[in-house]
Amino acid sequence: MKKTLTMMLMLMLCMYSFAQQKVLTGKITDESGKPLPNVSVKVKGATNGTLTDLEGKFKLNIDSNDQRIVVASIGYIAQEIAIGNNTSIGISLRSSADNLDEVVVVGYQAVKKRELVGAISVIGSAEIAQKPIANFTQLLQGKTAGLQVIGQSGQPGQNGYIRLRGTGSINASSEPLIMVDGIAVTSTAYGLINPNDIENLTVLKDASAAAIYGARAGNGVLVVTTKKGKAGKPELRYSFQRGFSEMQPLANLTVMNSQEKLQYEFEAGFVNSILDSMVKNRITAGIFPATATLFNLDQATRQNLWNLASSRGAGDWANFYLQKGKTVQHELSLSGASEKIKYYMSLNKFDEDGILYASFRNRLGGRLNVEYQALDWLKTGVNIAATHTREFQNRELNNLQSPIRGLFTTNPYEPVFLPNGKYNLTIGGFSPLEGADFNTNFRDRIAAFTTVFAEAKLAKKLSAKTQVALNYNTLKTESYLQGGSNLAAILGFNEKTDGGNQDLQYVVTNTLNWVQTFNNKHSINLLAGQEYTKRNFYSYSLTGRGMPTPSVNTADNASTPQAATTSRSQWSIVSYFASANYELDKKYTLSLSGRRDGSSRFGANNRFANFWAVGASWNIAKEKFIERLNFVSELKLRSSLGTAGNVPDEFYGSLGIYALNARYNNLPAATPFQLPNPNLTWEKNRNYDIGIDFGFFNNRITGTIDYYNRKTNDLLYPKNVSLTSGFRSVLSNIGSVSNKGFEFSLSGDIIRKKDLVWNVSFNYTNNDNKVTELVSDNVVSTSNTRLVVGQPLNTFFMVKWAGINPANGKNQYYKADGTITETYSLIDQVLLKDKSPIAKYYGSVNTSVKYKQFELSLQFYYTGGNYIYNQVYQNGVGDGANVSSITDNQFTEAANYWRKAGDQVRFPSITDPSQKANLTSDKFLEKGDYISLRDFVIGYNLSSEVAKKLRLGGVRFYMQATNLWLSTKFHGIPEVGFSNREQADAATPNFSQPGQLALYAYPPTRAITVGLDIKF
Repeated sequence: MKKTLTMMLMLMLCMYSFAQQKVLTGKITDESGKPLPNVSVKVKGATNGTLTDLEGKFKLNIDSNDQRIVVASIGYIAQEIAIGNNTSIGISLRSSADNLDEVVVVGYQAVKKRELVGAISVIGSAEIAQKPIANFTQLLQGKTAGLQVIGQSGQPGQNGYIRLRGTGSINASSEPLIMVDGIAVTSTAYGLINPNDIENLTVLKDASAAAIYGARAGNGVLVVTTKKGKAGKPELRYSFQRGFSEMQPLANLTVMNSQEKLQYEFEAGFVNSILDSMVKNRITAGIFPATATLFNLDQATRQNLWNLASSRGAGDWANFYLQKGKTVQHELSLSGASEKIKYYMSLNKFDEDGILYASFRNRLGGRLNVEYQALDWLKTGVNIAATHTREFQNRELNNLQSPIRGLFTTNPYEPVFLPNGKYNLTIGGFSPLEGADFNTNFRDRIAAFTTVFAEAKLAKKLSAKTQVALNYNTLKTESYLQGGSNLAAILGFNEKTDGGNQDLQYVVTNTLNWVQTFNNKHSINLLAGQEYTKRNFYSYSLTGRGMPTPSVNTADNASTPQAATTSRSQWSIVSYFASANYELDKKYTLSLSGRRDGSSRFGANNRFANFWAVGASWNIAKEKFIERLNFVSELKLRSSLGTAGNVPDEFYGSLGIYALNARYNNLPAATPFQLPNPNLTWEKNRNYDIGIDFGFFNNRITGTIDYYNRKTNDLLYPKNVSLTSGFRSVLSNIGSVSNKGFEFSLSGDIIRKKDLVWNVSFNYTNNDNKVTELVSDNVVSTSNTRLVVGQPLNTFFMVKWAGINPANGKNQYYKADGTITETYSLIDQVLLKDKSPIAKYYGSVNTSVKYKQFELSLQFYYTGGNYIYNQVYQNGVGDGANVSSITDNQFTEAANYWRKAGDQVRFPSITDPSQKANLTSDKFLEKGDYISLRDFVIGYNLSSEVAKKLRLGGVRFYMQATNLWLSTKFHGIPEVGFSNREQADAATPNFSQPGQLALYAYPPTRAITVGLDIKF
């Protein structure tokens, strides 16, 4: 009986419980009826919730006494919906009227975009993920106004030069500060990040946004946030890519084929060694008379020799110096969240064969991000990532060892191999292919990123956070001059150099944050913090000669040790910062921030400096007189003023240094090496910005307009001192430089329907760079550029070309007084006003179309106003050094040379020895303007119905192409970073500024990639 009563009681309890619960289903769409995935649906006042699926549908268990649900998604207005007796609900979300509730990570905290008064841009993961480029810096090109990215070279994994609102320094870095999960990382480190692990990147442009980062924020800040788990069903994701690449075609340039080059040599009166040998062999065999030369043979006989030489030659050397590049990527990730924990983990393998012979780069990495709500008042988390890369680095020198130079200069009638199967050393005496096989340069890197934090809720509105972040990088290099190689025979020895470094940086950050809202009208956000940063750097190098065999090449087996060096350096920064943000009625916002930094890099008299910013914004769209205008969905006016700083590249630039590697009387000795400057201090950046953000027709049209004025004072630069001191210069604070201009971005949905959305957007940046103050005017920057007050940084300084004299075929030049002469002299160098390597404008034009499951997008990138000295073009059109313009292959345009009196041509006589000299003039100074089709993507998303039948969360197929099209008047490829890996050489001394010189760098690539993305 008791057992029966117990069972009945349990059954009644179950029935009661069931009666208290029910299942609520529904579908959420946008205004056009398109399903919205990943929309949060929660019971108001409770913890239970869910996310919508790809069809916008949801299923939620609720209690019978639950009255309302809250529906929210970024970019849409959150809604509270009464449940009533409904078991199924259809909900349509409207785009956010101000689109400012998006949460942005900036200034040591995550805040709503509405509360920011600074000029910022957010680049989402969709814009940088699943691209066939291993380095995320180059993925940022054209993504937002004000941010300029130029590829340093096409070498696999190579970083890009990043400039935010211009170049703000001469001798210190002009790169923005890059923060990854709370730690400032080096350019090497951020190049190792897997782009697909990035959730978003926030670009902080003005003082109000960046000043709280203080000492190193003078060139702007990029805040990188990696992915975290999201509520809902765990998501397992697999991605695959396979790509193919080739050299981006040269614009306006074609190298000569065998017949064209042989004809060019004949007209110049030159006989190459191959034809000379062919003639002599036929004289010996009695086929040609003893007096025979190439020039007294009849045309048919000469043509037969040319044909034979051409048939034995390589033809197009691109088939040998270049290889078909390819990329293969596999990635697996798992993410999810529950009430207590959020997690994201990934494994990534990216293998890339570059387009130059033998080049490659392999990257293997993983990441684990975990956030745990340990207690109601305590949240902890850890972000851990590790990356390993190995690469072969091609020689990028302006000499015969460079396969890139060989691509342009090796003659097409020269064979690749000799009859005995060995590499042909070519007329130049060296084969870059043989060099790539036997003179190797491998680089091996390991990078680790770790961030650990704990955040405590001290009171309802007050929280404290402690974070420790670490970045550890190691580099191992092996450069091997193998015995038996051609270069070893030339030098008379074989040699192996092992080198590398260890780089450890850690940051400890403590913050206190109070956020309070009064009467739903006054909002206050106060932040105070302290931070300590330290970096330790150690490097080593050791060289040995006489390795016994090619495979036994460690230093302990070298018969003759050569050199072994080590070095150690370190620096630290201690910082104190605070910010205050006040918002009134969600319409008026005032922001204040300050930071005090002390750095070990500066002199004892100026070790600390203060930085500050003030900003304000007015959300005009919230005013009643604007709310009546239904077409205005967002209108915000903002302005800011403040300062930030920059540090020297040298760790010990302020100190008097003695070199301890000298010897006196065969005993160790110290010699003065560097003058001290105890007054050395920061470069100080003063930044003013005023801008407006707008959106019309329910944010169908959105845009931003900004004017900025950024001035850098106390520039870090070597100041000349009297030679009686025993030194030439001392690092000092001299001069100032300004960058000012406009930024404009506009985006609009031309069509916005349920099954079809067509968006067009573009951004434009105009930047006016000027030197405004110097310790002395007309300072030498490089041998061909100057620093002049009122002119851009590194304005070109060279002799002006006056054309070819039609009477005698000689180059003519302008003298300093404006008269014309045929005599070249460096005393006639003049400043070429407003002509510098710095671009004056840049931006992108973008369009995307989504139709049902199909998507198509294009990005055009453009830049202009900069000038590039085109040494490659000069060397290839008959104006090269000495006889090399005859012995080396040439561009077809070189045939347009002076032949007879009256010829109106661009190139001089090729039979006049006086014209065979490498004379730098503005003849080969060319505009760097171009527009390219940077990105083309076409994709297909499997319908949710089919995906469900396959038990999958989603499937996406896509094809992407980069650098498909280029329009420019430049001869070659105008996206120039560094000229090559040389600092300088005899022919081109001190061309060291980014973008200044085109000279045989690893070329950019054109790539086509197909991919598959599967969610389980």
